[in-house]
Amino acid sequence: MNNYSRHHDDCTPAAPRPGALPFHPVDLCQPDCLKSCAACCGLYNWQDHSRTALTEIVGMQTDLFLALESYDDLDAYRRLRNTRISNAKLFETIYNCEFIGFIDNERRRVGCLLHPSVTGDHTLRNHCFYGARICHEHFCPGYGCLTTAEQLAVVAAVQDWYLYGLVITDIDLVKEFFRHIENALGESIKPARLSQPELRCALLDFFSLKEAWPFKAAENRLGKYYFSASEYAIARIDYRARWGVPESRFDKILVSLESDFSCLAQVRAAESLLHAKITAFVKAYANT
Repeated sequence: MNNYSRHHDDCTPAAPRPGALPFHPVDLCQPDCLKSCAACCGLYNWQDHSRTALTEIVGMQTDLFLALESYDDLDAYRRLRNTRISNAKLFETIYNCEFIGFIDNERRRVGCLLHPSVTGDHTLRNHCFYGARICHEHFCPGYGCLTTAEQLAVVAAVQDWYLYGLVITDIDLVKEFFRHIENALGESIKPARLSQPELRCALLDFFSLKEAWPFKAAENRLGKYYFSASEYAIARIDYRARWGVPESRFDKILVSLESDFSCLAQVRAAESLLHAKITAFVKAYANT
């Protein structure tokens, strides 16, 4: 009975949600038909939050939900779903919503399986942990902390749900990238130019480091945060104590990428890699 709403196959950019911040008109949750973000629902709050692991969890939840004959016993869905979860939570006090699923036929976008655009029922979201009002009115830090140009850069460059969610919620990564490129250019980025294929390619090349960073720590972290039981803290790299050198000019980016270095040579190699990615964007921008 549960077919996806026709709305979710529409490939036009999403309109701003009612109540969206007027100075950030981009809908970061569901920007277009190619990707979306469900980080605030606990999507990445798993010990194994790799692309493979999350695709398996979201796919399983989608399949179970779409197989329901009715919405009368969502607790039965929860019980069955819980028996199929083998992953462990990353941070205990963050809720992992059991209703995150793929909300389009192509399985390109993640979102709420209880949302009325999926079910046609405007009351079902009250059965989730946070309830309909909180889910509707919550805006992540990306709305208030990222400029429109920074938001559009991520939306233009990243075209899959997994990487998009990791990047759009990593404020330090995006803002530090823009700080370096704008300092190099001597001007602010013009959002209208971000649709150029060369710039989108250069942006994606940088943002993809979030998923494939060669200096990623062995300990399980999520961005700049590391977790211990019910506590979390920001990871730090003590350059002076370990190698007798000043803090890296790319420190915030290195921390956001979950870096761990065994020697100064690795730090310099990481800095060179970041410098090359930033320089590539600057050159592409100057030539478009």
